[in-house]
Amino acid sequence: MKTSTPSPRSIPPSAWIQAALIASAATSACAQSDPSPAKSEAGTTNQMPAVLIRAQDPVDYAAPSASTATRSDTPLLRTPMAVQVVPRSVIQDRQALTIEEALRNVSGVQAPPAGYYDNFLIRGFDSYGDVFRNGLKLSGIIGAEDMAFVDHVEIAKGPTAMLYGRVQPGGLVNIVTRKPEANAAYSIDQQVGSWGTWRTVADATGRVNTNGTVLYRLMGVYDRGDSFIDFQHHDNKAIAAYLSWIPSERFSANFQFEYYDQRTANPGYTSQMVPYVGGRPADLPRHWTQSDPAMWDLWPNTVGRATFALDWNYALSDEWKLTQRSHFFTSDELQSYLLYKEFDEPTGILHRSIAYNPVDRNQYANNLDLSGRFDTWQLEHKVLLGVDWYDYREKFTGYNEGGGPLDRIPALDIYHPVYGDIDVAAMQSYINASKGNVLWRSHGADLGVYLQDQMTIAERVDVLVGGRYDFARDRYSSTYGTTDTPDYPNNNGAMAPAPMDRELSPRAGILYRLTDRASVYGSYSKSFGLANGFNTSGQALPPEKGEQFEAGVKASWMEGQLSTTATVFDLTKQNVVEYDLAAHPVVVGEVRSRGLELDVTGQITRNLAVIGSYTYDRAVITDDPFNGNEGHRFTGVAASVGSLWLRYDTAPGEATGWRVGAGVFISGQRPGDDANTQTVPGYERLDAMVGYRMRVGRRRLSCQVNVQNLTDKRYFDNSAYGYAIFGTPLAATGSVRLEF
Repeated sequence: MKTSTPSPRSIPPSAWIQAALIASAATSACAQSDPSPAKSEAGTTNQMPAVLIRAQDPVDYAAPSASTATRSDTPLLRTPMAVQVVPRSVIQDRQALTIEEALRNVSGVQAPPAGYYDNFLIRGFDSYGDVFRNGLKLSGIIGAEDMAFVDHVEIAKGPTAMLYGRVQPGGLVNIVTRKPEANAAYSIDQQVGSWGTWRTVADATGRVNTNGTVLYRLMGVYDRGDSFIDFQHHDNKAIAAYLSWIPSERFSANFQFEYYDQRTANPGYTSQMVPYVGGRPADLPRHWTQSDPAMWDLWPNTVGRATFALDWNYALSDEWKLTQRSHFFTSDELQSYLLYKEFDEPTGILHRSIAYNPVDRNQYANNLDLSGRFDTWQLEHKVLLGVDWYDYREKFTGYNEGGGPLDRIPALDIYHPVYGDIDVAAMQSYINASKGNVLWRSHGADLGVYLQDQMTIAERVDVLVGGRYDFARDRYSSTYGTTDTPDYPNNNGAMAPAPMDRELSPRAGILYRLTDRASVYGSYSKSFGLANGFNTSGQALPPEKGEQFEAGVKASWMEGQLSTTATVFDLTKQNVVEYDLAAHPVVVGEVRSRGLELDVTGQITRNLAVIGSYTYDRAVITDDPFNGNEGHRFTGVAASVGSLWLRYDTAPGEATGWRVGAGVFISGQRPGDDANTQTVPGYERLDAMVGYRMRVGRRRLSCQVNVQNLTDKRYFDNSAYGYAIFGTPLAATGSVRLEF
């Protein structure tokens, strides 16, 4: 059956009406709850509200320290590099459901040109699907951590290879998960939102035994909904089980297990690919898509993945300790999506292709640190000696259709789209016949040894020096299709070795504490990035490298409750691969990112909290012998981006009180390609929230309503490779949380 209109459940009749209904439902849930403790004690049953969700009372926005930059709990005022923290209170106030949304108020972080996995554009450079979980690397994941399991997020900007090995030079995002607590606590959250969003979170924590040496935390999430984009839906489930064992003051251990069952239609950038017309994204409605109802009904994207994690600490003495971290990640995926391959601008005809790829993915990460303190002459040393190992394996199988007019997926007139006309029987036969196809396999491994010394000189001078030596190798094979590496001459799936990359990644910084509340610093660092494979002649291309100079000033105000940071940086990424029209790597280039970052986080007063940022980033291509784009702005990087979020609490720490918040996010225009022939318009987005909390007997009830894009601004969040993706229209999320 053909249709030229979206499913009724995908597009609401009025976004404003829907937002008002959600706000009314959440407010009524609190208003109808009887706050009288006398009735509860008398045995009267309090009815559960119709809407139950998340709005736990935030404590504050202050974050005085972070561990990501140095693998130790170092105060931010004494860390000679730019580090920002997004605390859980901000995540709750914003009702952020993705890491990308949680990072909107952090300087230097922008939406990536195209996001399929968890991608971040940091200081102008894409993270390429790498994210860290409790200090250990994960790669190639959509929704690496459900936000219900997240305690806070730390962003270390600039090259971080000295401690973490092969990472992109812009920086890294480290997700820190929640922990078991000794005091018993139970809660249930329910969120309802625009486009049928329905999200339920249950959380329980406490002691396993009476003396508190074993603690637990159990969490579960059910999350379903549609989207403002036609035919895009999701139905996700996740569970987490955490145990902490603390038998003595010298030893502690934590075990974590998580399992995700995810079902989506055309995830990430494949949900919408608006082509360019006349150098700007085409004038299409925001619900437009190149996808089709069949992608959800017949060929949904599915993921079943599990994470096992273990870490422990053992104090050898009062000054020295051993820390070990490890996790194992396994995923059984079906990457299924429909996307465009070619677009004819004069006619508006877009040719599409389908991918149907079962994927097996396994990742191991292990880290062992010895850390301690000692003095030599007039120097205080805080030393870290460590070794880590990361192993990544994946196998892609299935069906990938080529592009062009001969596609088996019908072409689409973008201005008059007709959906539902795929020959389902024929396509299913192609998919069934391709089950034995192994498109490619890959195996990446990285072994690194590092040493870091944080020295204090004359009380007010901190010096950090460190270095890491990596042994890294990527191997590939293929039994079907084409590749760009000669590692498999027999074409039989055997894994042949690529060259071993060996690299030293140094870092040095000096910080001077002007006062107990202010410091200035300067630093230098280099990074060792991803391997670039081979060119068409079979020659190995050198791996990506980064080099950065950075300087900044940090200050703490309001007795440590408010922090501000100003940073300037000069970051160069070398060995950037360029591609020919057949997508073969041919030459290498260079991109330089220079800029200024400003951040403010914490409490202005006891009642008023703030998190805000400003970024000026001039990311320019400085070497491009193949395409001749020297001097052009780098794809997807806005020169100026700013954000501000304020929250006012009428009674901080009290059981009853109101919270109101409002914020703005502003982005300048961005180039859509390296040739700078395509431009993504700038935009501003206004958000707001209101919440109320109270007691219901011995329980606590919290209600909250968030509205995104108050003015319903049309804007594009992502843009690259000839297409753009609309940002979220006016949307509302209502939430109620019951604690008992």
